[in-house]
Amino acid sequence: MSLLAKESVGKENKGSALTIGRDARLAKALDKNVIDSTIGMLYGEDGAFYTFEVVEKVMKQMTPTEKYIYPSTAGDAKFQNAIKSWIFRDYKDEILNKVSCEVIATPGGTGAICSTLSNYLSAGDKVLLPNEMWTNYIQMANEQHYGYDTYKMFDEAGNFNLDDLERKCYELKKSQGRILLIINDPCQNPTGYSMKYTEWIAVVSMINSISRDGTPFILLYDMAYLDYDKRGFNASRENIRLLTNLNENAICVMAFSGSKTLGLYGLRIGAQVAISKSEQNIKEFFAANEYSARGKWSSSSLLGANIISEVFTNYRQEFEKELTYASGLLIKRANTFTECAKKAGIKTLPYECGFFVTIPCDDPQGVFEKLKAKGVYLIPMKNAVRVTLSSITNDEIIRLVDILKMVL
Repeated sequence: MSLLAKESVGKENKGSALTIGRDARLAKALDKNVIDSTIGMLYGEDGAFYTFEVVEKVMKQMTPTEKYIYPSTAGDAKFQNAIKSWIFRDYKDEILNKVSCEVIATPGGTGAICSTLSNYLSAGDKVLLPNEMWTNYIQMANEQHYGYDTYKMFDEAGNFNLDDLERKCYELKKSQGRILLIINDPCQNPTGYSMKYTEWIAVVSMINSISRDGTPFILLYDMAYLDYDKRGFNASRENIRLLTNLNENAICVMAFSGSKTLGLYGLRIGAQVAISKSEQNIKEFFAANEYSARGKWSSSSLLGANIISEVFTNYRQEFEKELTYASGLLIKRANTFTECAKKAGIKTLPYECGFFVTIPCDDPQGVFEKLKAKGVYLIPMKNAVRVTLSSITNDEIIRLVDILKMVL
């Protein structure tokens, strides 16, 4: 008889991206020709891990007190204001005049997602996910004894499938009386798709229609790749302005990632940013999620939070130049991959920009094993393999596509 609780029997990480990424790094250490296209971290064209100079400069200037003491659970006022200013940018005053808003520091965007799930679903409830997704959403739901349902992310024309999303929302409204929907945008993981402005208008309209009768609707907006949208910083925020039109029965909780925006992957720093027309919704959000944060991780990384505060407040223009360059690296790699894949006859799911691109295939695990034998590491998924453009150089992309063509 297992000593584990019955809910914990059978837990095991099988082929997760982090595990495959570890194996890929070990293989590359033995053979520099190995192509490690696994983990969503940014590397330069020299093959070295990409760091932002301004982040390094700010970190070196910090005193031990600014790095190591216990911070407040939710983060201090400077951190919270810096997060609001960065996420809302030129629309900050407009947005904060229309809605109530609170910020809570979290261990990465993952902490923001996990805490939101725990406070807006009851045991046995289902979270609504796209069928093409970062599969860790499922693990987070399972860990907290929730189920999940999926909607088809794309229609036959390759557009965002609003019809199927709406159908699934109404099904959940009928079966459990509330909806928690996760949307990862822009540069969705794993497809690299970015929703159009008109698609966001339709989503907001749908949420208001479903929640008009008092049905609680929680939009969990995973904005991990917000700052890698090829349309630019302000364009990537235009949809956030639309979210101020949600009615008082809805709340939007945004999951911000310090890992992706500032390259602070291992420091585990992010934020929950909630907005709603209802001040009561925001008061409840802050009370419940601060309580959960204290009970789950006590407080987030002070070093990470202070880096964010300082960079966003006092080094913003300098950092934006570096971030624009980093985004440009991805755009160049995406163009290379798209051009090579087209010539090779390799089809992908709809892609716009970002860290990842997805290739549908019938036997993902088999493709993974064949690629691994040729020194190429990708991430196998349910009906596809995921290529991580952020971690490989332009030259590696050309080699990777040639190998993919042989294997596929």
